[in-house]
Amino acid sequence: MAEDILELYPDSGRRHALHGLYLEQSLAHADDAGRPFIYSNFIASLDGRIALPGANRDTHQVPPAIANARDWRLFQELAAQADLLITSARYFRQAASQEAQAELPLGSSPEFADLRDWRVARDLSPQPDIAIFSASLDIPQSALDYYRERKLFLVTGAAADPAKLAQLTADSDLKVITCGPQAAVDATHLREQLAGLGYRRIYAIAGPSVLHTLAAGGALDRLYHTTAHCLLGGTEFDTFIWGNELQPAVNLPLQAMYLDPLAPDGAGQTLAIYGS
Repeated sequence: MAEDILELYPDSGRRHALHGLYLEQSLAHADDAGRPFIYSNFIASLDGRIALPGANRDTHQVPPAIANARDWRLFQELAAQADLLITSARYFRQAASQEAQAELPLGSSPEFADLRDWRVARDLSPQPDIAIFSASLDIPQSALDYYRERKLFLVTGAAADPAKLAQLTADSDLKVITCGPQAAVDATHLREQLAGLGYRRIYAIAGPSVLHTLAAGGALDRLYHTTAHCLLGGTEFDTFIWGNELQPAVNLPLQAMYLDPLAPDGAGQTLAIYGS
């Protein structure tokens, strides 16, 4: 592919190919830091929308105006580097009702064969393992069955419903990670717990509540944020973090920024990397 990504910061004027732009970033950082590296990724419009109501208005989905294959490629590159994906119970409920927008990465389509080969060449497992954040424990067994070839973890709080927890673990191979005294996850010690399980590169692909949990618990190292250059409006929408005000604010200094003029069509998008 032509080198059509323009670097804006820190080395303004350099050009890059889309393929490989994000590849190997978390590998290098985790090795340098010597501890688990936790990163996340979102695409939003200029007015901060990551999702709007879908056709039935019961679920929110990434709007077609900002969703694009070029950003999706970079999403997959970040997944290719991960030992573990963090997702939510909501994803599995949507999958069970056939409302999920895609399978959990790494994607199985031919366009991502190079990324699957990339993992094999580095002696990584064929697919990242999965950690599911949930307080409600409302996770359909049928959706879990699709991922039985991966290690599955349930991350919840100590006050989660014991009967539901017993049923879930009896019906599946879920291993439980307990974080905090409430039903909701407290991520304060999540990094240490994942390190004890051998995980080094953790990619959070859940929604705004999970991102808030990670940020509030000091468990977010880097945020990859694509801004599509369009305005969506709407009064019912999701932004990329949701929860109580963070006190103190979580500082994520800019590390790099790129311009992709080719998508979305007629708008373009900036690709920013914040954090460590």
